[in-house]
Amino acid sequence: MTEINSGEAVKTALRICKQDEQSNCTHLLLSAFLDQQHVGALDCSIHAGQVCVHVLYVKPSYRELGIARALLAQLHAECPGLEVICEKGNEQGMKH
Repeated sequence: MTEINSGEAVKTALRICKQDEQSNCTHLLLSAFLDQQHVGALDCSIHAGQVCVHVLYVKPSYRELGIARALLAQLHAECPGLEVICEKGNEQGMKH
């Protein structure tokens, strides 16, 4: 595994993989890639001024590197001003 010295390295590795615009509810999937490996993902839906996070996952060997923080920062950049909530049952694993 490559050592990451800053959150910027992770942040630049993020890209939007899927956006569903077929309904009033938009689905957004952000994926984090490092060294050409898929290391994390954030899946959410956007509806009525809220972003509901369904999944925020980072592979165990890549945790504590700021990847989840970078995914959330990218989410806030994509959806400025919207309230971010966790789907019921997912909040236990999230650190603030």
